[in-house]
Amino acid sequence: MSDAMIWYLIKFFSEEAHADQFIAGNLYLNRLSYFKRIEEEFGDGRPDATEAVAMWWQPDDFSMTLTVPGIGEVTITKADLAALVSMAYEHHDYLHIFCLYAVHTSGFSCVDGKIDYAPEEAEKLHNQLRIDERCFKFGKFAVITPAVPFLSQLKDALQRQGYRCQGKLVKYYDDEVFHGEIKLEDIPFSKQKRFSYQREFRLCVHPKTKDDSPITINMGDISSICAKVESSRLNGLFSLGVETTQ
Repeated sequence: MSDAMIWYLIKFFSEEAHADQFIAGNLYLNRLSYFKRIEEEFGDGRPDATEAVAMWWQPDDFSMTLTVPGIGEVTITKADLAALVSMAYEHHDYLHIFCLYAVHTSGFSCVDGKIDYAPEEAEKLHNQLRIDERCFKFGKFAVITPAVPFLSQLKDALQRQGYRCQGKLVKYYDDEVFHGEIKLEDIPFSKQKRFSYQREFRLCVHPKTKDDSPITINMGDISSICAKVESSRLNGLFSLGVETTQ
């Protein structure tokens, strides 16, 4: 069995003009802090005040000793807490973030560019390929592109423009159970389990400045490797076929 295999990436847009800009190769990247600040009234699953949490401590298993000037040592235990404790590093707020839905599979082998699965595994594979309809709230329009050529072209563009970046699938943790620190390299790629339906591939671009301003990356026209469709049609684009070998 193999690790996760990303087949396609999808970007949702509420405005068709923005989808066309993406197809033209213009990528708009907000700061990570933007997703902490936007109001819940958007109602589409984007706001996340817990973005880039570095430490997540459950109150029943917490103790911290602080040295306070003029007072001395102060120990905080679960008796002093009304809720869990979390901490984050400020420098992650300045990262430029680009989020896409990743059509990916895990637990299946890939043979000659095709998914190798047994008939009894069809339902499991279908569920992995099906896009949760909650994602359609991100926008009426969707642009779908094969992952490998898209990421290769984007990587080349970022290198030419002098940006350092990292991209990978987001991992989702159980915030009701998890207790501890998240590895430094995983912090921007970790989100709580309630967001897992978004199956996000995230690109993090290291900032050249420390402010709230977004950036636009021009990666070149991608019209030859993508298609624009209405979001509601996406699930109809993925179907399973059977190929037998003699």
